[in-house]
Amino acid sequence: MHDGRNGPSLEERVVRMHDYQHALAALSRAASESLPPDRLMHYVTAQVSRVTHIRHVKVMRYRPDRGDLLIVAGVGWKSGVVGKVTLAIDSASPAGRTIQTARPVAIEDLPNDPEFRPLDVLRSHGIVSLLNVPIMVDSRTWGVLEVDAETPHTFGEDDVMFLTTAANILGVAFRQHETERKCVETAAEHIEAQRRAEVLLRELQHRVKNNLQTIVSFLSLQRRRADSDESRDKLASAMDRVHAIALAHDQLTPHDNAGQVDFGDYLRALCANIDPQREGVTIEVDVSAGVLLPLDRAVPAGLIVNELVTNSLKYAFDDAGGMIRVAFTTDPDRGLAYLVVEDNSRGMRQPRKGGLGLTLVTAFTQQLGGKADREEVEKGTRTNVCFPLPT
Repeated sequence: MHDGRNGPSLEERVVRMHDYQHALAALSRAASESLPPDRLMHYVTAQVSRVTHIRHVKVMRYRPDRGDLLIVAGVGWKSGVVGKVTLAIDSASPAGRTIQTARPVAIEDLPNDPEFRPLDVLRSHGIVSLLNVPIMVDSRTWGVLEVDAETPHTFGEDDVMFLTTAANILGVAFRQHETERKCVETAAEHIEAQRRAEVLLRELQHRVKNNLQTIVSFLSLQRRRADSDESRDKLASAMDRVHAIALAHDQLTPHDNAGQVDFGDYLRALCANIDPQREGVTIEVDVSAGVLLPLDRAVPAGLIVNELVTNSLKYAFDDAGGMIRVAFTTDPDRGLAYLVVEDNSRGMRQPRKGGLGLTLVTAFTQQLGGKADREEVEKGTRTNVCFPLPT
């Protein structure tokens, strides 16, 4: 989302898409944790505000019985707005237009736009530009997600798709919550409710993966438009990271282990999808069968492997090639997990100055509450990561 009339530069768009994909990955993780709707809505509005740099964000719920929209969550609003203020749903109301058409509405100059009626809550907060998208649940419009800017903003296709994806994640989570509530309320329908929950989980996996694939498609489009090798490399790396997250969702297990990832299958799939781009280099994965990790642990651990393996492929091997080995073991008695990535190369050259890979390894290790260190070995490189198992 861009202030003023001049469009963003390619570098700004790359940074923005990188921020968007990280934010959507965080929202997907939060939705998969089955947060209560009010907490999830607050988290989503806060994340959207952070990544768009727009202070006012809100979720409005459509109430068919009253014919209005109630502001049910938001950030940046004065006291007495969230949970109290309602908006009309006629076509002269921006959010009402979205309810009527089930399509996004973007307005760059709200005070001077003849199509829309000035709304007290927006005028009192000095809102000049806005973008909203419908929140859909079971093909019906549940409500509206909206960003409201106090300065002129131009909203592009990337911004619309980002906000739409965030709204889709909300919609899927709302449907999941409704299904779970019905299961509790109707014990007699337990078997059918369990079947619906499993179908919902598969749909959540499918939709989350589709959202991630949408991000990959955006990045791929930007990569084709990039005018330098450096920009193309950065976008390719971002695509690989998003794909690593999508692979984790593929490994989510059903039934009693819902929300868990078969980590061995995940690592094998992840490494199989890392293209060595050279002959003579192989990747070996050594993980015991049946090791399950929660999604919020499996994703950062997988991203650590992605960064370290990619780093070895870029910097460690000469024409003679070699092997990269990824090993994962657990010590339930001590409550620890051990991740090792090593190669038998001639030795690691210094990565390109300013490279993001090792910085991300440190960040993901901290997210796991663990520690990482580079071990001195006779030949090649070896990185050890240790982190606590979930209780």
